[in-house]
Amino acid sequence: MSAKASPTLASRLAAGEFILSGWAQLSDPLSIEAIARAGFSAICMDCQHGYAGYEATKANVLACAAGGAAPIVRMPHGDFAFAARALDLGAEAVIAPMINSVADAKRFVEAVKYPPLGERSWGPARMMHVWGTDANTWVGQGNSTQLALAMCETREALEAADDIVAIEGIDGLFIGPADMSMSMSAGSSMNPEDDSVLDAIKAVAKACKAHGKLATGYAQTPKLADAYREAGFALVCCGSDYGFIRAGAAGALKSFGG
Repeated sequence: MSAKASPTLASRLAAGEFILSGWAQLSDPLSIEAIARAGFSAICMDCQHGYAGYEATKANVLACAAGGAAPIVRMPHGDFAFAARALDLGAEAVIAPMINSVADAKRFVEAVKYPPLGERSWGPARMMHVWGTDANTWVGQGNSTQLALAMCETREALEAADDIVAIEGIDGLFIGPADMSMSMSAGSSMNPEDDSVLDAIKAVAKACKAHGKLATGYAQTPKLADAYREAGFALVCCGSDYGFIRAGAAGALKSFGG
């Protein structure tokens, strides 16, 4: 078996590298490969609000790797079995939505980490091929090589952030700013750049730093991405393939006099 040629996402983040990731809602592997080849270090495939099921995700993980980017998968809400299968396919990180409590976080760890941290069952045939390793070696490195990121996107999750990120097996927190703004405003507004979200970014960064974990998040705008980076976040996902296509199409129409 040939070993993975490039450093893993986990090792790059552990070394202190800042990672800017793309975001994919669509289910077409060609669009994902194109975004990867544009230079993003990683791409998160959104299987919560995006349009890809398991079969499309299988193709998209391969396309992401072919483009030279680390594949990340946001699992459907509550579908921990999907998260484990995504890891078996080759995802280097999985993001779990709506982790609002320690109990939610522990269920996440149980599903995506091997014993003794969790109860993930054995089946990483492709992963062993990707990393060029054998079963016994992979048992020892799987838990640290593939990241489990718990979404912090509600007032409840923010209040429990320190306890959630302290759990062994949770590798970091991931802010969802749209839902966070809705939760903080009791559903009266959706503003990812609201002061309450900016305060949440700082609070999450502080909690993650205290426990030696990764602060990560999604940015709809460059301003929000800057706020994450200034707070010391390790990984920021930005934009979306759908948004890139719309912006590119609008720009092309304008340039051609439309």
